[in-house]
Amino acid sequence: MPILFRCDASLSIGSGHVMRCSTLARGLVSRGAAVTFLCRRQPGDLIALLMQDFSVLVLPEQPLLVCDGLKGRDLYGAWLGCTQDQDASDCLQALAAAGIEKASWLVVDHYGLDAAWEQRMCCGLKAASPPRLLVLDDLADRPHHADVLVDANRPQGGNSHSYGGLVPPDCRVFLGPAFAPLAPLYAELQPLSPARTDLHRLLVFFGSIDLDNHCSIALQALRHPALDPLVVDVVLGSAAPHRDAVQELVRQRPYTNLHQDLPSLAGLMLRADLAIGAAGTASWERVALALPTLVVVVADNQRQGAQVLAGAGAAVMLNLRDQNDLPAELRGELLALQREPKRLEALSEGASALTDGRGLGRLVMAMLGPCPPFRLRQATTHDEGLYFIWANDPDVRQQSFSSEPIELAQHQRWFHARLHSSQALLHVMIDAQGLPLGQIRLERSEQIPIRAVIGFSLDPAARGYGLAPHLLQLGLDALQRHWGEGLEAYGEVRETNLASCKAFLRAGFREGSEPRFGVRCFLRHA
Repeated sequence: MPILFRCDASLSIGSGHVMRCSTLARGLVSRGAAVTFLCRRQPGDLIALLMQDFSVLVLPEQPLLVCDGLKGRDLYGAWLGCTQDQDASDCLQALAAAGIEKASWLVVDHYGLDAAWEQRMCCGLKAASPPRLLVLDDLADRPHHADVLVDANRPQGGNSHSYGGLVPPDCRVFLGPAFAPLAPLYAELQPLSPARTDLHRLLVFFGSIDLDNHCSIALQALRHPALDPLVVDVVLGSAAPHRDAVQELVRQRPYTNLHQDLPSLAGLMLRADLAIGAAGTASWERVALALPTLVVVVADNQRQGAQVLAGAGAAVMLNLRDQNDLPAELRGELLALQREPKRLEALSEGASALTDGRGLGRLVMAMLGPCPPFRLRQATTHDEGLYFIWANDPDVRQQSFSSEPIELAQHQRWFHARLHSSQALLHVMIDAQGLPLGQIRLERSEQIPIRAVIGFSLDPAARGYGLAPHLLQLGLDALQRHWGEGLEAYGEVRETNLASCKAFLRAGFREGSEPRFGVRCFLRHA
């Protein structure tokens, strides 16, 4: 059965929804899935681009609605171009004409659609069981009839109840940049990301459309003698309405290049020391390569993502509506970063702790399951950010003996101390495609030399597949290879953590004879 995508691009909506859906679709296709897009015809729709790689069912073009002065739900409804009921009817009619009567998954990425449309579509697809539903959202302002909801623009743990009451109780909610669907190239290049210690090269990108011409504002901000030596890369799409104006400003400035319709920004991001741009998908691409950003809030729906970046110390947030002279404000920040390179270095470090760039693999796994066989690899210094994300997962913190969020500096000290200790083993379990599924730590006990204390956790997207016993057994095999036979593996679990208790028992551990209030102990000889 195919996997269906419903998303749109236009001059008003921009390109971000279609681009992140196309990335997710490629990941699914790489696992053998068949993908079909449903997109409405409108100016700037990117349908021709999608058709190069996927089957696309084109919905009838609707008269453009005037969006001036509209905000919130009224604006997003205007972006849809018709009522939700009409849109669902158009989709079902297009699917029937194509001979598609059922689907395994329906992926929805559109601010104009909510649970009413989703339920209508699930009922309209005639199958013994309706498709499962994955929703990509940033707003948390409407109900969804979802099995999986993904919001990369929300803090990992800070607003964990943002979708409370908006999704079914059994919906899996994935929050944070670690779930942003990025092209695999970003995870591959992350270990190559340089330390940003001086400001020499700048990347300017406000989306391929840049409807409000923020690229020109950024180029105006660069008009200062101290900034003249900067090499500047500006990126636009060929359909951008202000392309000629930007081209003229590029001609007027030395060391400045205009790039159009690039298939990927990864190369430019890797070379840059700083970016100027909006929040959105490109934000998480920059973060994956530890690239600091002056992030400009150009729309209300970008505010949450920008605040996550700023709160993590990965970006300086500028609000367009709060600035009377945005070029001057940008210029001031650029000059300050040029004078204080330590700030640039700190921003880069903050970015590297937000995501490992493997959100695509996590979403594909959530939809299609893990990809065996599984094995362990030793943790490396490049896993520092990944371990930080796992350690601060809300479910992990809730089941830990100390539930307080872990600060980055505290985590760095802990991680590097154990990574270089002869008394500790840190391993990551990966699948056949190299996707990290979880971690296991074995640490020799100071009080009982023949005992190795064991701790483990699974990535949120890897839970529910019975992987924990496999992780424990692989960890015991590693313990025996490294320290030999005769050691006792020992784990302590809060009695409320039923999943971990069951995992220990299924992996052949026995419950110990040292009960403590609220804690269960498990032992096994390696």
